[in-house]
Amino acid sequence: MLKKAAYYFKSLSFIDFIRKIIYFFLQKINCSVFRKIKAGYYFKTTSIRLGRNVRFFGLPNLIKIGDNTSIYDNCIFEFGSNSELTMGSNVVLSYGVVFCCYSKISIGNDVQIGEYTSVRDSTHRYDQMDKPMKYSKDLLIPITIENDVWIGRGCIILPGAYIEKGVIVAANSVVKGKLTRNGIYGGVPARFIKMRG
Repeated sequence: MLKKAAYYFKSLSFIDFIRKIIYFFLQKINCSVFRKIKAGYYFKTTSIRLGRNVRFFGLPNLIKIGDNTSIYDNCIFEFGSNSELTMGSNVVLSYGVVFCCYSKISIGNDVQIGEYTSVRDSTHRYDQMDKPMKYSKDLLIPITIENDVWIGRGCIILPGAYIEKGVIVAANSVVKGKLTRNGIYGGVPARFIKMRG
């Protein structure tokens, strides 16, 4: 075990080694001062409200977060080395939201995402029959969520989803494809119910 750890740390550059140490300590510390430091380290801004036990796996290539964003307790962010995550202003991610961003996720202003929702821009391939799915490269398709969108509790936003301005997504829905402006959608998969107003 110690040999394995020594080999791992020898393979890292000095900068990567320091980043890993900072990453480890930021994961363990949850008081408000350190949450501000954590927000600055990952999101490049301290103007967001970061809840307790928000966890990060990996470091993104590009991340931009607008003002007055709230990320509640127990949210999880998983990034790849080429990930791009952009969020506008006044965004709310409720308790336990999971972001799996390996390609690109773009979120507009005034977006609300309900608790325990999963937003994933990657999925396992199943079309390569020459090897087990477990060993196939992931399929990466960007996700776009425009301004003034409300996504209810427990939804799954799949790779390639495009949610236009003003859309409401009912709780426990599965979203794939394009949801048209100012519509209300729900179900598995999410289907049009009616227009707002």
